[in-house]
Amino acid sequence: MEGIPWSPVLITNLIDVLKTGIILTDKQGIILFCNHLAAELLDYAPEGLTGQSIELLFLPEDTRIFLPNILKLTRDKTCFAGEALLRRRDGNSFFVNLSTALYTEESTGQELIIFTLQDITHFKKMGKELLDSERFIGLGLMTDQISHQIRNPITAIGGFALRLAKDRTTGEEYEHYTQIIQNEAKRLEYIIDRLVEFAHVTPDRYFALTPREIFEGLKKIFRKEGEDVSKRITFPDPDSLPETQLFGDLSLIIRAVQALILNGLEAGTNGSEVTVSWESSENEMRIRVKDLGEGILSEHQPFVFDPFYTTKFNALGLGLTMAKRIVQVHKGRISIDSVSQEGTEVSLILPLDRRREIRSRLLQN
Repeated sequence: MEGIPWSPVLITNLIDVLKTGIILTDKQGIILFCNHLAAELLDYAPEGLTGQSIELLFLPEDTRIFLPNILKLTRDKTCFAGEALLRRRDGNSFFVNLSTALYTEESTGQELIIFTLQDITHFKKMGKELLDSERFIGLGLMTDQISHQIRNPITAIGGFALRLAKDRTTGEEYEHYTQIIQNEAKRLEYIIDRLVEFAHVTPDRYFALTPREIFEGLKKIFRKEGEDVSKRITFPDPDSLPETQLFGDLSLIIRAVQALILNGLEAGTNGSEVTVSWESSENEMRIRVKDLGEGILSEHQPFVFDPFYTTKFNALGLGLTMAKRIVQVHKGRISIDSVSQEGTEVSLILPLDRRREIRSRLLQN
């Protein structure tokens, strides 16, 4: 812009106002300079970074693919702009908006790489708080349903305890009433346990896992239920399972499929089977759970994922809700296809790799 004296002091002040850290490296990523804002963000003295590799600031898993790709893009004059997870001197990580650019020093012709960093940890935290608030709003909307579910066993426990308090109780009545109280107490405990599980569906970190790990985990769970249950479930042939990886929380994905299998077992009649199958495409995996029950009436289908919605006697109605929530936190989808008197098939569709391609595959030269 004409008329503005672009002095080094003005440029430095603008950078300070924008809270931008700047690191200058050679084309191989050796740090030549960093400004005081970058040093503060990374908890280093500026001179403590000079001569070090830029790898020092990235997580170990990102130095194999992500960082080499950033350097390649920049050297090819495409540059990079996006989020990255960097680490401070103490090893703690934090999110930044990272941009790179290739700069040619006029006097020497030397090509340098400019890294600019802006700390976005606060914005990430705000985003998480927003998601948490939406989750608690959702739980708030469930309050009436939760109250209804809990009120029934509490009322029964109170009523039969009152009868026991009476002096005129026969031995047979005493045994009958105490059994009802024990059953309702167990049901109340079961409801609370399921609600706690539902409220804590938040994976701390995603790891690489394979279909084989998912199905082996499920087999182990249902073997504990006994042969009468396990023999009703058909899993994919282990030899047919690929080593294709998806990124997620193994225990949560197993819990989601387990909920669908349990629903299928309950829907079936006369010991009918539940079939679990899978298929994968270029960027997603689909796990299908099919039962041979009576199917879901069309008027009920819009509500099957609602908390506590069930047409079964003495059931809680959180299985499909839990499965949907787990799939959603994995950025996946869930669908249901049901035909009256023919059965129901529920599909979990999970992304094979939630990471951007630049983090998962080396760019070709």
